[in-house]
Amino acid sequence: MWLKPAYKNKKQNFITIRIVNACEIKTLNKKYRKINKITNILSFSYNIIMSKKKIFSGDLIICSEKIFNEAKKQKKNLDAHWAYISIHGALHLQGYTHNTNINFEKMKKKENEILNILGYQTPY
Repeated sequence: MWLKPAYKNKKQNFITIRIVNACEIKTLNKKYRKINKITNILSFSYNIIMSKKKIFSGDLIICSEKIFNEAKKQKKNLDAHWAYISIHGALHLQGYTHNTNINFEKMKKKENEILNILGYQTPY
């Protein structure tokens, strides 16, 4: 539900979403990003064309413990935070990044548009 607006006007996209604990995401983060710490989400983009109308976009690995702790610490609505993190990951699968101020602003704008469609306040 949260990701449908992220893929509006696009081909039918398939995403694998895996919910993991802190230990597993830390291990994956170290293995694939060489960062030895817990993160809230990892995105692995594949964009494999399955047919003319279907694309396997990639994998989202989400740490439920980190999401819960962030929402609690930042006094955010838990559902809204799950939505935000999921959307953030889906946008990474589509090529959005936040490695420069310009890219950060583009990604933030898109995240805010989608969160507004879903009726959630922006996290910024």
